[in-house]
Amino acid sequence: MKPLTHIAGTFLIHADASFLNGAGLGEGENRNVTIPKTLKDYKDDVPYVSSQAWKRWLRNTLIEETGWPASELTAIKASEKGTTSKIAGKLDPIAYAEDDLFGYMRAQEGQGKAAKQELGGEDDDDAQAEEEGSKKPTKAKAIVRASPFSASLLVSLRKKGWRGRDEGFVHLKEGTPLPYTTEFYTTHLQGIFCLAHYRVGRFENIGDRIELEEVKAKKYLAEGKLKMQDGVYELADASQMRKERSGALLKALSVLRGGAKQAAFGTDVAPKFLVLAGLSCGNPIFNHLFADEPSTGLVFNAKVFTEVLRDYADRITTPVHIGLRAGYIKDEDEIRALVGSHEFERGAIEVVVSTPREAADAVSSLL
Repeated sequence: MKPLTHIAGTFLIHADASFLNGAGLGEGENRNVTIPKTLKDYKDDVPYVSSQAWKRWLRNTLIEETGWPASELTAIKASEKGTTSKIAGKLDPIAYAEDDLFGYMRAQEGQGKAAKQELGGEDDDDAQAEEEGSKKPTKAKAIVRASPFSASLLVSLRKKGWRGRDEGFVHLKEGTPLPYTTEFYTTHLQGIFCLAHYRVGRFENIGDRIELEEVKAKKYLAEGKLKMQDGVYELADASQMRKERSGALLKALSVLRGGAKQAAFGTDVAPKFLVLAGLSCGNPIFNHLFADEPSTGLVFNAKVFTEVLRDYADRITTPVHIGLRAGYIKDEDEIRALVGSHEFERGAIEVVVSTPREAADAVSSLL
């Protein structure tokens, strides 16, 4: 069997009378209405939560669950007017697992041009530098670590019939009450993700790709916390740390918490349905598995699920774990009937059904 390199999954959040990600005020006659983020699907306005928003929920949940240090964002440059123009976290994936799992970027001043400090502040002309005996100028490079954790939007399964309006009032001691309106939704939100497990604890500084600042790399090499070969840095105990960090991320996802307007529209955003499996490829394969229509309610497409298993049987490296909250979905019995080994031309796949937390724990233990 091929080695596990990625972990793919999908999940559903039961957003019942919820407002989890705002888009500000409406337009025209709705200028006094706070509206959620929506996208257009033909004529329908479909609610969604941005991946930036729900990944921030996940980051916060991860830090709260583990007690690991947070890579807090700080201002690293101000404009001439004194406003913040650049921000960055710690950019330290060795000490901060959050940076390792979610990546970061710091644009370098004069990126792509010769670094002036290499020429003592002079013009970046190679010929002039050589005539003066200076070493050849190096180019300023950005520090960029693409996130090993890629994720979709959280998109509503319901396209119609989701809209609600909460008419509220702020009552004053004197004068008339001040009205305000919030638009909310009742739906199931679906997210898809894929974690490049093999990249956790591994950092490439090859060519123009700089994932780890050289100053930090030298420090951690000297301390024995890093090892390096051919421009690729890896944590000294990479195998164990990779398992710990990826596993903690999956477990945090199973108890996810966060979201906007929780004081007024408190919503449990922990997944009620979670599918997870290890893969030897980076395809986020578990998608389009659910539907929610007035005539059927929330259903799981077992036929599509089985087709996915058949097509990727030679690339699925673990049992496929389905975490399901009892009574949540209409065809629960059909889902539980999938338990067991399934034989396909490309190999055999085992399906396990449990709860969302148990599914996350089980896949974490296989890393």
